[in-house]
Amino acid sequence: MYNIIVNMPKKPKYYLNEKGEFIIENYTFSKPFANFFPGIAGKYGIPMWVFYVNRGQGIISAGTRDKDHAILEFFPANKAWQLASLRGFRTFIKVLDGKKTIFYEPFHNGFTSLGFNLSNKMSITSYDLRLEETNSTLGLTTRVEYFTIPNDSYAALVRVVSIKNIGRKTRNIQLLDGLPQIVPFGTANLFLKKLCRTIEAWMKVKNLEKGVPFYKLDVDPTDRPEIIHIKEGNFYLSFFYDKEKAKIIKPLVDPSSIFATVSDFSYPQEFLNTKGFTYPKAEITESKTPCAFSLLNKRLAKNQEICFYSLLGYMRDQQTLNASIPKITKKGYLDKKRQENRQIIEELQQDIDTQSSSREFNLYAKQTYLDNILRGGYPVLFKTESNKSVFYLYSRKHGDLERDYNKFHLQATYFSQGNGNYRDINQNRRCENWFTPEINDDNLIYFFNLIQADGFNPLVVKGLSFKIKDAKETTKALSPLIPGENIEGLISYLSKPFSPGDVILFLEENKIKINCSYDKFLEILLSHSLKIQEAEHGEGFWSDHWAYHLDLLESYLGIYPENLKSVLFEKRVFTFYDNTEVVKPRQEKYLLHEGKAKQLHSVGVDNAKRELIKKRSEQPHIVRTDYGKGSIYQTTLINKLICLLVNKLSSLDPSGVGIEMEANKPNWYDALNGLPGILGSSLPETFEFKRMVQFLLEHLTKFGLIPELVGRLHIIST
Repeated sequence: MYNIIVNMPKKPKYYLNEKGEFIIENYTFSKPFANFFPGIAGKYGIPMWVFYVNRGQGIISAGTRDKDHAILEFFPANKAWQLASLRGFRTFIKVLDGKKTIFYEPFHNGFTSLGFNLSNKMSITSYDLRLEETNSTLGLTTRVEYFTIPNDSYAALVRVVSIKNIGRKTRNIQLLDGLPQIVPFGTANLFLKKLCRTIEAWMKVKNLEKGVPFYKLDVDPTDRPEIIHIKEGNFYLSFFYDKEKAKIIKPLVDPSSIFATVSDFSYPQEFLNTKGFTYPKAEITESKTPCAFSLLNKRLAKNQEICFYSLLGYMRDQQTLNASIPKITKKGYLDKKRQENRQIIEELQQDIDTQSSSREFNLYAKQTYLDNILRGGYPVLFKTESNKSVFYLYSRKHGDLERDYNKFHLQATYFSQGNGNYRDINQNRRCENWFTPEINDDNLIYFFNLIQADGFNPLVVKGLSFKIKDAKETTKALSPLIPGENIEGLISYLSKPFSPGDVILFLEENKIKINCSYDKFLEILLSHSLKIQEAEHGEGFWSDHWAYHLDLLESYLGIYPENLKSVLFEKRVFTFYDNTEVVKPRQEKYLLHEGKAKQLHSVGVDNAKRELIKKRSEQPHIVRTDYGKGSIYQTTLINKLICLLVNKLSSLDPSGVGIEMEANKPNWYDALNGLPGILGSSLPETFEFKRMVQFLLEHLTKFGLIPELVGRLHIIST
């Protein structure tokens, strides 16, 4: 028989404190939710994606780029709530009380915590996450703070842990703090989900002699005839300060040295059973999934506190990691990065600073604006006397833990940009002109040019890239900025498509010094470059994507009403996106299925068009004249609008009420997925169609102009 004293859990409490932080008291017993860090590292930083839940010590998944570059495996929300207490950050504390040893794990509401009087809270902001737990029984308060590193050449999540003795007597403690599992770089999500045992054969931990483990695969494990060596890696750096001097804490990297046979990580068997636990003589550092735990022994007098720092992150190679350690551990560096991280987010939110009678509404406006940036991007302008380029930072597909189906992507480079769905980015830029009038008609051209001749558009909008117009002219413009021996190599690099961040990393990696700021260099470079607009078909054609364009246009005209005639009738810069996927004619998609009329398999590949597009050397997905073999077809916005109107008019259902869902997909409301198969249509799109008709009638009448016959479109590819 076991007698266990059980302290009843305290009820959770939710509120905003005086600083505007969202507080959840006793969060480990509150209703589960999932959240994420913004993934913003500044113009000259490498972003991380980081997800957390209100269980355990919060952080559950993290990485760079996408799910294939995880440092902590991506888990959807329901799995995250189950696993955060086991697979997330853990802190194991042994309190040595005479001959008795008491075990305590902060922020863990498991079996071992039942006998303690505990209270904890989670503090959430737009830029960081903080946890605090007080164990009144032992007289210990544990605090944890998380934030990401901005404006540096590597990506990392910073974890600051402090433990304070608030009791009356001195406490002798031994603790382990860290992660039960870390994913070595090169381990794709497919291996983690389906071949997680097999991939362990490739896993290695290096750099232990420096006290900072570097986790990676040596080679790409994909079946292929050649060997692809991997230089990049994930790392774990832990340290504390002793009289202002950093002391590296060498982590344990073999889970069995801590958990022994307890392979579910429910408790640290070896740590608990070993008196005077210390580093093992040897650890297995390959062919198994590694961990990272920092070991500390400390005597805490009354009101004394211990504080240590851990960074979980990504580096380009092992040499760069070791060269960066002195910088990272220098006193004041992390404090500076903490402030920079906060400043970057707050400066973005300042655009929508709202003062009303409701503090909650003011904070809501800021957070909503930040969320819009994450889906639509934040515009940065590169301007010279004769040129202007708009570049969007920070965008990404919404990849939160409850949208686990989304393949989000954040470039692991400076000026990071990500992917996004057409509708999401479009609707989040509808008010862009009101916040940044300088972008002018850039978004109009960008999104209208992705509309196809049939009125549909590709789903996935990729990041913007550039290509120099003329090598000689670019060389002439950049030569005064760069040493002569480096200009040839740089121009060779720029002959292929590039992003602004890639160019700056190229300069740094090749130690090329320039005699101006990076911003000035990019202004000059981009003024001699062409934009490359990239997109791909993705999952199909939705029936409502076109409907957001009129919002874009009306928003633009709200700022620039004097440009109405010019943008509609005179500016001949609008093109049509050319897609290999086409909507099939009715005789191919209408069929009898189980005795009922259905519309199935409505979209397919046009093989002739695919071969035609493959032959184009530049901007292959822009419609040409001469049945796809001539020059790029350019027209005016009024013609694009009329072409769109004609397409949607022909898409009205037989009753003339709704716009047909004729291409496999419904509108934004995914729960309607079954309607296209039963010949469904949608009324909201009809209202948008009416708006477009009224807009065109008003302005065609106003100017008395008749645009060129849209019938000319017969000359473009079909």
